Formats: sequence, C-alpha cells, structure tokens
Amino acid sequence: ISHCHRDLARCATLGECWRGAGVAPPRWSCRVATLAMFLRLAASLCGVASSAVVIDAMKHDIQQIQAGSFDTIIGKFRDDAVSAVWYYKESNAADEKFLDEYQKVAKELKGIVKVCAMDCERFAKFCKDVGVGETPSVMIYPPNPQPSYALQGELTSKRITNVLTKSVPSMVTSLTADNEAAFLTSDPSKPKVILFSNKPKVPFMWRALSAEMVFKRTIKFGFATEEANAELAKKFKVKKFPTIVMQRGGKGEQKEVYSGDINFQAIHNWVNLYSESGMGDKVAGAAGGESGSDEAKPWLIQDIPELTGPSHNDVCFKSEGLCVIYLKKGGITEAETTMLTGLKNRFTSHLDGRGTVLKWMWMDLDAEPNMAEMFEISAVPGAAVFNPHKRLRFTKLDDEVTADETSMAALIDKIMGGDARFKPVKGQKLPTWSVRAKDDKKKTEL
Repeated sequence: ISHCHRDLARCATLGECWRGAGVAPPRWSCRVATLAMFLRLAASLCGVASSAVVIDAMKHDIQQIQAGSFDTIIGKFRDDAVSAVWYYKESNAADEKFLDEYQKVAKELKGIVKVCAMDCERFAKFCKDVGVGETPSVMIYPPNPQPSYALQGELTSKRITNVLTKSVPSMVTSLTADNEAAFLTSDPSKPKVILFSNKPKVPFMWRALSAEMVFKRTIKFGFATEEANAELAKKFKVKKFPTIVMQRGGKGEQKEVYSGDINFQAIHNWVNLYSESGMGDKVAGAAGGESGSDEAKPWLIQDIPELTGPSHNDVCFKSEGLCVIYLKKGGITEAETTMLTGLKNRFTSHLDGRGTVLKWMWMDLDAEPNMAEMFEISAVPGAAVFNPHKRLRFTKLDDEVTADETSMAALIDKIMGGDARFKPVKGQKLPTWSVRAKDDKKKTEL
C-alpha cells in the first residue's frame, strides 16, 4: 500500500493501482488539474488515506499562479497593488485544512487585493528561491518600496485580512474648511468623488478605491464628516449619511449623487464610467497657457467669487453675460455674501428665458488700486456692472450712493430697462491687476 501511495504521488505507477482496482487507467497527463480527483479515488481503492489541496475556480475566489506568471500577476503591479500568496503543497494535510480559512480572505477582499496561491510541489525551485520552507506559508507583497515578507505566527483569516487592509495605501483627502475649495477646484479635468460620513475615520473600502491603479491618476477622492463639513454637506444638499457625491466639469458644474449599493465593486463600476487614463496632467490656465494640475481655483465653486487677476477670465471676462461687481475695501463679510447671493437668485429667476446673464462677484479695492482708480468710486461699498464683450465698458451707482440690496436691484432694473449709461474703458485696455502672494489667506465664502 505504501508503495502504491508513493507511486501515486509521482504518477509513475498509477496504471498499476487502477488495474488493481479493476478500473481502466486514464491516458491524460498527470499535470492536468482534473487528475487530482482520480488520484484520490485511486488512493482510496488502494486503501490509502489521501490529502489534496483542490482550488476550484467555480467555488473559490483564490487566484492560482505559476512560477512563470508571478511577474505578470504580482511583480509588475508592485508599485500600485497589495497582494498575498499562499505557498502550499498539494499533498500536505495542513494545507488542505488551511484552504477554507484562506478562501475567507479571498472572498472578503475580492476585487480589492490579489489573493493568490502557488503549489510548491509543482514549483519547488521558485518556492525555495523566495524562502518558503514549511507550508502553509503566506507571503505579503505590499506596494514598493516596502519589501515582501512571510507572515509569521498564527495564520487566521481575520489576521491575514487585517494585515492586507492595513497595507493598502490611501489617496483620500480628508476635507476641512481650509482645504475644501482647493480640493474641489484643483485638477479641473479630474472628477471629484466625496464620501459624506457620520463616522470619523476613512473606511477601508474608500482607501482601496482611491488607491486603485487607474483611479489614483484620474479621480480625486475626498472624505467629509457630518460634524466637520456641515457647510459642504449643505452645499451638496446632503441630508443623510453615508452619501457619495461626484463633481465633474471644468467649473464643477455637474454634480451627481450615487444611488447604487455601498460596496467596492458597485462603486468602482460607477466611478469607472467617468475615469479616463492620463487625465489631469496639464490644464489650460486663465491666460491661455499651461498651468500645473494642482492649481486651485476656489472661485469656480464660490457663489460670490472675488474678482482678481487670476480669477477675472473665469468669473467675468471670458464667458457670456454682464459682470455685477460689489466694490468694497477689505474682505467680504458673511452678511454681504448672503445679500449678494439673494440678489443673484432673485435676478436669475427673473431673467430666466430672456437671454440676459448676470455674473455676480466682489472686489477688494484696497488690493486692486489700479481698478479702483478706473471705477472712481466715491462711496464705499459701491457697485458697478461691467460689459466685457466687444467694447470694454461699465456703469455704476450714482455718486454718494452706497451699495445695498435696494440700490443694486435698482441699478440692475435700470440696465434692463435700457436707461443706464455705460462708460468706455480708457484705451480699451484693463488696468494692471495686482500680483497676489501665493499663500494669500484672504477669507472667501463658499
């Protein structure tokens, strides 16, 4: 019996054992995977207890690899992906027992982490080269430059899963009041996907999505909490948690709320619809040149943006409509922003369908002395309406009239009635804009 069992393992005298059992021997190669079933049957007919690791693609989520395919499946993705390889021996009873435990890992991390296995009886040299001795042995392959290592100690599904999830890097931006605007307006070619949560920590699934090989280059992932990002949630009309929102378009004008199942594969499929390889490397700057992909443009998402040198093309001069400018000295207050937003909403509704577009903004006259000289405002705060098309010209409130909700509404009504007088800009050339420091911390309202 022992002789028969030894020969079964080598597939050398298999035919003898089959004939002894009164069964015609098969002609297939012993390398064919299905032969394992016949080996076990033959061993039982010979009266020998047999152990065998059988990984069934229809039953298991474990990816079997060979020595020749290791680099294709694992090695070439070390810069981006986390992987695990279980090195086993097909005839080893301990490996057969470990199969179900390892399957739990593969099932839980399916589509997120590569959970693979290699038979060290077939690829003994490869296993020896990577330092595998006793099996089962699980090797963890974290992203470069971290070295691979064998997991020591008890090999439980929970422990292996925890190690792998902690190895997945995070490309998620945790949003705060200080970085929200920069996140939403930098890299304008990249969609922004935000998870609004009532929990304080970024979940593993969100980290895994952000680190996905293509998404890490083409999509920006943000994390906002109910407590820390109440104003942002209000802006995106988020009323329940968790909620996932995507913002797209050069000016963030397209917004979409995810309505599918909250799991990795479903969200991946949705995000993938808007992911394009190579996006976000270079974008056109305000003056037509190239600018770095990390250039933030907070004015693109502000209800009442500040009119400055960097922003003037985006908010006024390179798009359709008249520019309604609230002129003051110093930064804008929350009350002033609320007043201007109310006027904006009122006239947007009133003028809908009439072909007139009004764009609302504000200017700090102290920071833009050349523009202040052009407008010649005698009462502060003031207001002017600029027509940037064809011939540069503007109209403003009468001298000594300060800007408030009533006076600005009257100025707009006067323009719409055709009674306003527009003054041409001298020489049809704008004054020079002030150069602002890169780290200017002037407060603006979202």
